[in-house]
Amino acid sequence: MAVSPTGISIQSLYRDYRDGKLIVNRQYQRKLVWTEDEKRSLIDSILRGYPLPLFLLAERNSKEDESQNYREIIDGMQRLNAIFSFIEHGFLLNNKCFDLNEFARARQAAEACAFKQYPENVEKLTPSQCSIFLDYQLAVTSFSGDDENKTVDVFGRINSGGRQLSVQEQRQAGVVSEFAELVRELSCEVRGDVSKKELLLSEMPEISIDTSNGNQGYDLKAEEIFWCKQGILRTGDLRNSEDEELIADICASILTNNPVPGTRPYRDELYRVGSSKSLEIERSIRTYGYSKIKKQFIEVYSTLKTCIESSSLENNHFRNVVYKGTTSNAQKSPFYAVFMAFFDLIIKEEKYPNAGSEVMAAITDLTGAITVGQKQTNSDDRVKNILKVKGLLSNCFVKKDVSKLTHGAALTVEFENSIRRSRTETVRYEFKQGILNLGSKKLDLGMRDKIVNTICAIANHGPEADGFLYIGIADKKADAEKIANDYNISPITFEHVSVVGVSHEAKKLKCSLNDYLDKITRIISQSNLSTSVKIGATTSIDAISYHGLDIVRICVPKQSEISFVGDECYIREGSNTKLAKPVEVASITKKFQ
Repeated sequence: MAVSPTGISIQSLYRDYRDGKLIVNRQYQRKLVWTEDEKRSLIDSILRGYPLPLFLLAERNSKEDESQNYREIIDGMQRLNAIFSFIEHGFLLNNKCFDLNEFARARQAAEACAFKQYPENVEKLTPSQCSIFLDYQLAVTSFSGDDENKTVDVFGRINSGGRQLSVQEQRQAGVVSEFAELVRELSCEVRGDVSKKELLLSEMPEISIDTSNGNQGYDLKAEEIFWCKQGILRTGDLRNSEDEELIADICASILTNNPVPGTRPYRDELYRVGSSKSLEIERSIRTYGYSKIKKQFIEVYSTLKTCIESSSLENNHFRNVVYKGTTSNAQKSPFYAVFMAFFDLIIKEEKYPNAGSEVMAAITDLTGAITVGQKQTNSDDRVKNILKVKGLLSNCFVKKDVSKLTHGAALTVEFENSIRRSRTETVRYEFKQGILNLGSKKLDLGMRDKIVNTICAIANHGPEADGFLYIGIADKKADAEKIANDYNISPITFEHVSVVGVSHEAKKLKCSLNDYLDKITRIISQSNLSTSVKIGATTSIDAISYHGLDIVRICVPKQSEISFVGDECYIREGSNTKLAKPVEVASITKKFQ
C-alpha cells in the first residue's frame, strides 16, 4: 500500500470540509466525543506552533461520479472537528474567537448561515494569529481508499490500542463482522444517532452526543437519550459505549438461546475475529437471520420503552421503580433481565402487555428480588433473574394476534429514527400532512399525484436501501398550527417536524382508519407507477399509533431497476421531488446496472 506523507494547511483542508469532500465512515468510526477543554488545548498547541500527531486520510473517488474525489478520515476526526469548530465560532480560546474577516471562505459560509457567529463585541484573534492558524501545516499521510477492506484494517491497527478509546471502542475498532455491525446498528437505533453509512464531517455533530451542560454544538443530549433518561446508564457510561456492551450481551443471548456472561473476557472473544466465540456467533447470525434478530430486538425494545414511558413521563422512571431508595447507580442488570423476559414473552410466547402501568407495578423494587452485579454477572444468575421477572410479569401479558403488533408500539422507534435520519438523508424520506386540502378540507387531487410521484422519486434514489413516505406529519409550523386550529387537535413536536396524525382527516371523510388506508392504497394501485414499486408500496403500508395520533407509513422497497409514472421519471433533489430530464434518466439508469 503506497502512502505519501505531506503537509496540508488548515485553510486548504477547511475548503475541502466546506466543499463536502471530507467524509466519515460510521461503520467503524466513533462519534464526536472531545470535550471543550480538549478542543481548546489543541487550538492552543497550533497557535504555539507545537507539532501535532499525523492525520491519516484515504483518497477515494465517488461511485456515482468518478471525477469527484473524497478524503475519508481514518485518523484525526476529533482533531479536525475541533479545528473547524473553532473557525466556525463553536467555542472560545481565552475568551477570543477566530476572526472571520481574515478568512474569506469561512466568512462566506457564515453569510450563508452555515453556522452561527459570535456577537461583534466578542474579542477576536489578531490578524497575525489568524494567519499563523490558517497557514499551520498539518502532517497528513494519504493512501488509496479504493480497497475498503484495507481501509478498515488500517483503521483497526491504528485505533485498537488507543488509550483514549473506551473498552468497547477498542473492542470494535476495525472489526467489520456481522455481529459488530448488528450491535452498532441497534445501538444507533436506540440512541437516535442513526444515519447513512457515510457522512460528511460537517454532518457529524448532528449524530454526536453531548450533555445538557455541554457546549459542543452536538444535536443529541445524553440526558434525553433512553439509557440515561431512564437511569439505566449514566452519561459517562454512554460516552464509554457501555450501551453497546449491554446490547451485545442481549444479542448474544438471543443468538445462543442462553443468557451469556456479562464479562469483559467473553465480550472480547465475541469481537476477536477468528476466535471460537466469534465464529460461533457469526454462524448463529446466519442461521437465525440478521434482519430477523434486528426486527425482533426493535419490536421488544419499542414495546418495553412504551410501557416505561406510558406509565410516567418523569426522568429516571425505570431506575426509580426497580430500585426503591435513593441511588445514582446504573441499572444495567435489571434492564437486561426485564428485556430478556419481554423477549421470551413477546417473541417466544406471542404475548403482549396489557398496560404499561401494570408492568411497572410488577417490577417495583426488582433489584431487591434478583441478583445484581455492576461489573460482572454470570450466566446462572442471569437465568434465575429472567425467570424471576417472567414470574412477576406473567399476569401482565395476554395472548394476542402477533400480526397486529406491527401497527402499534413496535414501529414507534423506527418512526422516530426516520425523522432523525431525514436530516441527513432527505432524498429517502418525505412527510405529508395529509390528503385533504388545508383550505377547502376536501380531497386534494394534486396531493394524489404528489404521493405517487414522490414514491417514484424515492425508488429512483438507488438500489441500496428502502425509503419512506409518512402521512400525518407537517414539516411546516404554519401547517401544523392551521390543522390544530381547524380540527381542534394538539400536534406533537418531535425533532424538526410536527406530528398531526390522520384521524381528523378520516373523521372529515366520514370513514374509519382502515378505510383511510384503503384510500391511499387505491391512490397508489390505480396510478401508472412501474409495477414493481407499485406492488412493493401497496403491500408495505402501515398505521402507527404515536402518543395517540395515527400516522400512515408507506415503505418504498429498494428496487432493482429504474421506476416511472407512465412515461415520466421522477427524482429527488434534497427534500424536493421533480421531473427528471433525459440526461438525468440516463444517470439514474446507471445506478441500477
